[in-house]
Amino acid sequence: MSSGVLIITGGPGTGKTTTINTILQLLQDEGCEVVLAAPTGRAAKRMSEATGVEAQTIHRLLESTFLGEDVRRQTFDRNEENPIEADVIIIDETSMVDIMLMHALLRAVAPGTRLIFVGDVDQLPSVGPGNVLKDMIRSERLKVVRLEHIFRQAQESAIIMNAHRINKGDDPVLNENGTDFFL
Repeated sequence: MSSGVLIITGGPGTGKTTTINTILQLLQDEGCEVVLAAPTGRAAKRMSEATGVEAQTIHRLLESTFLGEDVRRQTFDRNEENPIEADVIIIDETSMVDIMLMHALLRAVAPGTRLIFVGDVDQLPSVGPGNVLKDMIRSERLKVVRLEHIFRQAQESAIIMNAHRINKGDDPVLNENGTDFFL
């Protein structure tokens, strides 16, 4: 809570959403203006449902405008001259953010605004260029919290259990037919 930039990472079932909710409640109790965003509409919707607070896509947060009919060319109305007005910005599913979107987001962050990036570093990287979350963690220049404990509810899920086993370098647990649970 004291860092200007914080990364929270962990696999499925480790409590990332619960952690976001706790941080959000603490910040709201302090009277902070908190903005929630995610790279996709679906992720933003899940974030809103999980927190009870409106979340939006990063593109909407940055007030994206497309240049003509080419959806690959866009500008953002939020930037260093027109920054996002918030005390804290929480970005969920950061592993899906590519380098260009992260650049646009960082340009729009006002001095003094705290950033919290949440995501699973072991997920596939963004479709666009870069592996931003992994690179930010590897830089060792930012505060990183790794959630590693799998909570009981998640421990019962074969997919979540096997995802964590694979990340540790262990073989997945197979069912009685000798096939893995993913098939």
